Amino acid sequence: MRRHGLSRWMLIPLAFVVSGCGVSKPVDYPAVTGRRVQVTSISADSAVSYRLGAYELVFAPGPDVARHARRAALVTDFAGGHGHARGFMEWGRAGEASVLYVAEGWARQRDINGEPLTVFELALSPLPVQRTRNAESQPVAATPLAVRVVVREASGDVTLTRQR
Repeated sequence: MRRHGLSRWMLIPLAFVVSGCGVSKPVDYPAVTGRRVQVTSISADSAVSYRLGAYELVFAPGPDVARHARRAALVTDFAGGHGHARGFMEWGRAGEASVLYVAEGWARQRDINGEPLTVFELALSPLPVQRTRNAESQPVAATPLAVRVVVREASGDVTLTRQR
């Protein structure tokens, strides 16, 4: 009898969890495409491959009305195909002032099926900018954004995916 009473009390929390209470479905963010406008790199001759790179990326407006990435400027330093990345990104809507984010994270270079790729894993933190009193703008999200940017080095095509 005692065993039956214990299992009944265990079923209540289990039923609560199974019902999905408190679990929300994550929001899907559409990928944003763009182009690499410029890239510059300097390599050092040494036993370990070391390269500095600077990227300028421009993103196409997305189909939705939400803010999206407009452009990015990123500086990288690679040692053996992996390295640190930093720079800035502008986000906004057409006809609005851009919101600036400081970008910082990691980059790695890969060769997938003969296609060289550079993959950036970045955390974006909003940069507070003084605006005039008359300028109306939407509030900037206080929480940092996480994005993955993939640059196809041969074609210059870029894809930005916002992470959860």
